[in-house]
Amino acid sequence: MKNKIFFSEFKSYPILGIKFGIIGSLIGFVLHAIWGNLEEVKYTIITGFLIGFFIGFFELVFSNSKVEKLPYSVLLLFRTIIYFLIAIICVYSLLLIYLKTNGLGSISLADPQKFEEISNVYFLTNINIIYVLVFTLVASFFWQLKSFFGKGILFNYLTGKYHKPSIEDRIFMFLDLNDATTLAEKLGSKKYSSFLSDFFHDLDLAFSKTKGQVFQYVGDEVVIIWKPKNGLKNNNCINAYFLAVDILENKKECYLDKYEIIPSFKASLHLGEVTITEIGVSKKEIAYHGDTINTTSRICSSAHMPGKNILISKALHDKLNTDIDVVFDDLDEHSLKGKDEKIHIYSIKSTSAYNNAAQQDAASYSMSNKLS
Repeated sequence: MKNKIFFSEFKSYPILGIKFGIIGSLIGFVLHAIWGNLEEVKYTIITGFLIGFFIGFFELVFSNSKVEKLPYSVLLLFRTIIYFLIAIICVYSLLLIYLKTNGLGSISLADPQKFEEISNVYFLTNINIIYVLVFTLVASFFWQLKSFFGKGILFNYLTGKYHKPSIEDRIFMFLDLNDATTLAEKLGSKKYSSFLSDFFHDLDLAFSKTKGQVFQYVGDEVVIIWKPKNGLKNNNCINAYFLAVDILENKKECYLDKYEIIPSFKASLHLGEVTITEIGVSKKEIAYHGDTINTTSRICSSAHMPGKNILISKALHDKLNTDIDVVFDDLDEHSLKGKDEKIHIYSIKSTSAYNNAAQQDAASYSMSNKLS
């Protein structure tokens, strides 16, 4: 079992590396087409792939729970140093191979005439340490900055996608920690804050793996958003809940050792129209407005029925694939606080067969991300 878990965790490293490598190859091709001779483009493509591959590989190292808790400045320094070394080694290794292939040695670069002849064909000859350092510093800064905004948010800011209000469909999940007040009193302010940090950190895998985007943390509650195409595909939005349950189940011993409690939670989901827009002056953010958000929150407040820890609206239920190993319990229409119209609600219960994949993912995560 441990070998399977290790393999499941390890195989994601080269996969991410290959994705980054392909992007690096494309960048290398474009840059070479602009400044170099396409006869030698293969060297630049290989250089771009190697840089991308090893950066992608190390990004999974930086996603480790202990590493992520380091200060921003320390992480930025580590990233910059590692990216810089990767880029320098890849660029100059391929440059030496290019020179050797063409019957030249590194000493030929000291000859101004030879240097000019080589650089006219192979533009990476002109890449010096300062260029690489600046590039890696900027790249690592923006890569790390995106975690503060959330997936896709930084790109939306830069492109101004929501500078003007836009009406779109979204799936919302409100996930709320059970007995938060009691836990806060038991643990005390400082330890409770540490507990919430671990709790939200551990659940993040459930959201990222199902293509969800964390919108905001509000006290003991987290709000997750899916675009319909991502949330409905393979029932990702409800898979996120069951994966989160299994993550905590696999880590319950860690919580008992550190906090002497086992956390649990309830969740609600709803699909509907929202208005998305960029707001604020001194502090900007992309905001979601509309009844969909309020309804999802009200449904979550209703999730106090025994055995009914995940509730979804009929609007979402009717879009899901119901021909799966889960049980949808029709709870009929309910009056929600602050709403005139009743909302049709369903609860969901998983079967062991449906949870099997989630349990494997949660076990793999638990092996590599223990509470520190």
